[in-house]
Amino acid sequence: MKKNLMMLFSVAVTLCFSAAMFYCFVGGAPEGKGGLTVYMLSAAGLSVLMPGFCCGCLHYIFYLRKKLDDQRK
Repeated sequence: MKKNLMMLFSVAVTLCFSAAMFYCFVGGAPEGKGGLTVYMLSAAGLSVLMPGFCCGCLHYIFYLRKKLDDQRK
């Protein structure tokens, strides 16, 4: 149960951070139609990948820490 709750919290925080980043990126979007499409797609990709990568790194660190603690016992 605790693991599922932690996973749900991680997903919620990642989505909120992604939405905030996307909102900030779009605030400086260019006016032209061609540049706007590329800019929006790039902003969306970066807004999803960056927090996802950070969340994945943290989960991997916790996994390695748990594995190390189990090995010491």
